[in-house]
Order: sequence, then structure tokens, then C-alpha cells
Amino acid sequence: MLGKPAAFDFAVTSPLNSSTLHEASVTAGSAAHATEARKHQANDVKCAELGRVSIPVVVETYGCWGTEAKWALSQLASRLAMRLNSPKSTTTASLYGRLSITLVRANVRALLSRAISLDGF
Repeated sequence: MLGKPAAFDFAVTSPLNSSTLHEASVTAGSAAHATEARKHQANDVKCAELGRVSIPVVVETYGCWGTEAKWALSQLASRLAMRLNSPKSTTTASLYGRLSITLVRANVRALLSRAISLDGF
């Protein structure tokens, strides 16, 4: 994957989805893994035609990151750390912290958009 242009495909998936619930109850990250596989199936051929490598960046709604997302974020953190002249561990922690806050905010927005009106209370 190194040295080739990449096409990132970001996704958030729920381990509570009926198609992944059983496996997710047994294996942490299985919903993210299943989504990564679907993303590859949908995008690999198109990306190869364009001379790019497809990299799904998937996180589960409860915060478990997919294998390829962890690899991509590690690569990004390495480059940021060099540019910022800071330790990779610090940069990685900051990156995951910011992404986690973003995920929590998105989860709250999703819940609020589906909330039942409680006008009478």
C-alpha cells in the first residue's frame, strides 16, 4: 500500500446491525471487519482502474476501529509527528482523542434526530 495513491472510504457501522449482531457479540471489531470487506468488494476494482488503492476507514459506533483504519491512522500519525516534531505516541493519542469526540458528537446527533418529542413532560 505504501507508495501508491490512496482512496479513503470512511464509514461508521453499528455492531447492533442485525447482519452482524451475532458475530459482534462474540468477536470485538467484527462489524468493522465486515464493513471493510464490503467496502473492498464495492471499490477495489474501481480504485485499481484509477491507479489507487482502496482503504476503508471504519469505526464502530461504540468506538472499535477496523484493522485498516488503525493502519491508516498510524501512518497519518507518523507523518504528523514528523511534521510537528512531536512523539508519535502523543500525536496518535491526540488524533484518536479528536476522532473519538467527533464520533460521540455524531452519535448524539443521530440519537437526537430520532428522539421522540417529550413536549408533555
